[in-house]
Amino acid sequence: MEDTQATEAVKLVEEGTALWKVRGINKWFHRQYKIDTENMCLMGESKKWWSSGSTSGGDGAENSVHIVDITEIRSGWKTDTFNTVGSYFEKIKEKAASANEPVIEEGRSFSIIHGEAGRETLDLVASSQEERDAWVRALTYLLDKVRSSHQDNQYDLWLKKQFQTADADNNGSLTYDETAVLLKNLNLKLDNKHAKKLFDNANTNKRKRGGEQVLDSKEFVDFYHALLKMPEMEKLFKTHSNEKAGTMSAEQLCTFMQQCQGMGQMTAQEAADLIKEYEVSSLKSQEHLSFDGFYRLMLSNLFNIYNSAHQTAVHQNMNQPLSHYFISSSHNTYLIGHQLAGTSSLEGYISALRRGCKVVELDVWDGEDEPIIYHGHTLTTKIALADVLRDAIKPYAFIASPYPLILSIENHLSLEQQVIMVKQFKEILGDDLLTQPVSDDIKVLPSPEELKGKIIVKAKKPKGGEVEDDDDDDDDNTDIDYIDSEEQPAQAKKITYYYREKVHKPLAPELAQIVNVCEGKKFVSLFNSFESDMCVHFPSLRENKAKNIFETTPDDFIKFTQRQICKIYPLGTRTDSSNLKPYPFWTVGAQVVTLNMQTEDKPNFYNDALFRSNGNCGYVLKPDILIGKEPFVHSQLENRIKSKFFSLRFLRSSVRFVGHHFMRPQTKVLRVKIISGQHLPASEKKGDITDPYIQLKVRGHPLDKQKQRTKTIKNNGFNPVFDEVLEVRIGVPQVSLIYFTVRDESSYAKDPVLARACIPFSSLMPGYRHVHLTEITGKSLAPAAIFVHVAIQDV
Repeated sequence: MEDTQATEAVKLVEEGTALWKVRGINKWFHRQYKIDTENMCLMGESKKWWSSGSTSGGDGAENSVHIVDITEIRSGWKTDTFNTVGSYFEKIKEKAASANEPVIEEGRSFSIIHGEAGRETLDLVASSQEERDAWVRALTYLLDKVRSSHQDNQYDLWLKKQFQTADADNNGSLTYDETAVLLKNLNLKLDNKHAKKLFDNANTNKRKRGGEQVLDSKEFVDFYHALLKMPEMEKLFKTHSNEKAGTMSAEQLCTFMQQCQGMGQMTAQEAADLIKEYEVSSLKSQEHLSFDGFYRLMLSNLFNIYNSAHQTAVHQNMNQPLSHYFISSSHNTYLIGHQLAGTSSLEGYISALRRGCKVVELDVWDGEDEPIIYHGHTLTTKIALADVLRDAIKPYAFIASPYPLILSIENHLSLEQQVIMVKQFKEILGDDLLTQPVSDDIKVLPSPEELKGKIIVKAKKPKGGEVEDDDDDDDDNTDIDYIDSEEQPAQAKKITYYYREKVHKPLAPELAQIVNVCEGKKFVSLFNSFESDMCVHFPSLRENKAKNIFETTPDDFIKFTQRQICKIYPLGTRTDSSNLKPYPFWTVGAQVVTLNMQTEDKPNFYNDALFRSNGNCGYVLKPDILIGKEPFVHSQLENRIKSKFFSLRFLRSSVRFVGHHFMRPQTKVLRVKIISGQHLPASEKKGDITDPYIQLKVRGHPLDKQKQRTKTIKNNGFNPVFDEVLEVRIGVPQVSLIYFTVRDESSYAKDPVLARACIPFSSLMPGYRHVHLTEITGKSLAPAAIFVHVAIQDV
């Protein structure tokens, strides 16, 4: 029944209907929308024609959305725009809408969330609830269909796209001129003579169009494989297969997996199952693998350098105290732009929660009638706390995993509005809200497993009944702040800086009653924490203060974070929403390193890499060396590479710190043979062919900071062969990240990064592997990859 309804709904949206596109109060546009199911694209009618590509400006913005770029479909009013417009229309609903105005009812409304960061919204209103439901049903069905396509089919889809792109006349064949354009698009420079030879060799049917020889789709695949010669992989296949038959049996594949890939437990039956999944020819029924099938298998997640089991499921012990985990955390979560004049949005919370974030910030201030959220004393916009709780926190708190969500409250509310806030927490969050008090003699924090499905309020609860701003940790009282837009003339364009005294406010008993396992506490010193803090006390430190403390007394900082959770947050001078690098703080056990998740940068890339290592559940168990479970073994690291990030003072203390509290007896040697690249992104220089090289960096403990690179391959980003071994010695592999970048050598400027990948050392897989490449946003660049061989040894 459901499939029938979905099929009928798809027919409707293929034909198209008229919808209102809503962009704000008095900003709505009546346009025709339809879905092109062949190209899986939502298309909107602009003022003059159907738009098959995104346009910008006016009512033409967001007229086209590819289904693959859709994050979710929401029914009703569940975006910032609809919350604003919906409230307005609710107030005037008695007034009949004119023919040129939409009837904006929640039952007719829906939103399409899309874009790389999942923060762009297309808000639409149908003519009836039935039509709205049909659109939601069709889009959901098509989105599920796209997502259900196996990851490994990306290669086939990519091949099809290359052929369609090159087939300019759309007649199912390629002329030589079209093939020449394809070669350039594939980031490969060949002389005409060699390219023509490959074309002629592939043109077995000698078919002609307009007097010219052309390739059909099958011949194109042969042409493509002729281009993509991978001698190392072919050699690997021949070594482990029946060379005479040119195929690999299930037994041979099993032996290969055991001997070369570190999968000693694999059985012949499991190998046969892999053949059934990846072989596309008739050999499948004989349980034999062709080279094409072997190539498809090698590109699969099973051969990913990043352990696929670590990425797809929670595999760590989740019964340790909360303080024993790194926790994915967001700074000023409500902002989706600049810290001083950016937009406060539900999408900031929803995007962070979908990403696996488990600590979000609510900067609450008195509103006209109820609490609002914004970056106080700035020009940022404001959103209602109730909207955030109802439309973001409640529905998305556990979308990434069932493990607890921590709401970090920066409380600037009056007593009256604190009471309103607590009431909203209880009414909207219901049983999800953790309200049980903790005992006065609690010694150990509960575990993520014990707190499954719970939302925890973190706020200060001083004994004296007064509360200061949550993130005021320093002893000085001259914090920089910014003039509120309401305190400036409307025509003022610049932000005025001034210094303020720390504000102390009374604390509502109702709020104190719902603060339990995460109680904000002013940080005084490590000694004071050891002497007087309880395990539930959760101090906040600015990045510079935290850095100074753990540079000076790193072993004490580790001891401190074994028992208590510590939050590290960016300096207030990062007004552009830039981020601190999280990994130095992770190396001393800091659990909550808050990042501006709206910023596409390396700190967020590192953060995503770490938290993927436990099923992206938002919690990663700290290594035993950081939670006191491994003996303190002395190891000499004085001659290791000195980090530019830390001062000489820290380097000296680090040797003592590493020796007594940080090192396992054996350093690891990581050897990565960079064999080849494939489908590397095009050069940023328009019309230029990439001159790629691969760089490998180690990030983690400062004494392990190092990098190496391969030689440059000129004019070939399509299938460059490097055949070069990069070797690094890593003293503290437990906290190391291995960072790959593909760079384009340039004689004019800094070599641009075209693609990247980052893997925690503990999730590296040995043997022949593919490093699957992404943009800095994490968006896949499939089938772009680096073919490598990984070997790890103890020293």
